[in-house]
Amino acid sequence: MKAKWLGLALVVVVGHAWAQVGELYNAEVTDKTSITYPAKAIKATEGQWLAFSLPAQAGTRSPCCWQGKWNRMRDVGCSLESKHENHGTRSDSPATENVIVYSQIRDGQAYKLRVVGESCPVEGNGAQVTWIGAVDNAAGLDWLETVVRSDAHHSSSGSALFAIALHRSTKAGQRLYSLAKETAGDLSEEAVFWLGESRGNEGFKLLKRLLVELPKGDTRREINFALGQNSTPEAAKLLFEISKSDNDPEQRGQAMFWLAEEYPQRAQGWLLEVIKTERDKDVLEQAVFAISQLPADNASQILLNIAKDTQSPRAVRRQALFWLAQSEDDNTIAALTELLIR
Repeated sequence: MKAKWLGLALVVVVGHAWAQVGELYNAEVTDKTSITYPAKAIKATEGQWLAFSLPAQAGTRSPCCWQGKWNRMRDVGCSLESKHENHGTRSDSPATENVIVYSQIRDGQAYKLRVVGESCPVEGNGAQVTWIGAVDNAAGLDWLETVVRSDAHHSSSGSALFAIALHRSTKAGQRLYSLAKETAGDLSEEAVFWLGESRGNEGFKLLKRLLVELPKGDTRREINFALGQNSTPEAAKLLFEISKSDNDPEQRGQAMFWLAEEYPQRAQGWLLEVIKTERDKDVLEQAVFAISQLPADNASQILLNIAKDTQSPRAVRRQALFWLAQSEDDNTIAALTELLIR
């Protein structure tokens, strides 16, 4: 991979010290590693790129950019100028001890922001980059949180959230929790997601608090997805509890969907119980939809059984027929056809 980049002009260093900025190429780098607070470097980097490193959580896979479809992506490295649709971490990416944050500064704010691993090649496109090296943990988190809250450019806010989520500091989860409560729309939902995806047991505990503290709505419902991505056994248990007894019917229904997606074997019996006992029409529809998301063979047979069951509510049977009709399996279509022509 690195060989693809050797034809580029190597980093030009301003000053006498070698400024090692991960795998950055074709850029003019000024070394100011005496600065440990990103906010103090903003004025001096106006119209340029500010770069610094943050310690990553143990086991973090190096963020980078890829090209191609999700099932056949290949590493190509990132660019400071070009926007990459496929960016993030993959299970087969190399581990990294640190992540590097590149931020283009305009009018005293982060106009563009890139978050990459130390081994990810970055094409500088001739940019002027001020490298301040490893920054103070609290100062780095302060600056990233400021970028999120400023929301001047949503792409920068999202990247700043990503950097916070990867940060090794135990304070990073609390920052995401505060952002989930105090911001709105996509940003609050992304903060909830990263609590579940990247913060382990700490993230689970904070999600449990948010479930109590947030009002009904999209941000609170995002907790279902976040719990589905969380690695702790307690997350699955809480997701089941939500599906059974939450006061928000839509929250319950969405929890069933994520149970079917993430814990299909455990969810199957519970979803069948819902079909038999639930009275809320919307929750019943969500339960049938969740059944359709179970592994294909199981889903088709269960939906067929529901469609045939004359004791089931008519709306439930119609919903089962609808999802059966979406199948591309020949056996399922044949069974559905037979049922309809009786």
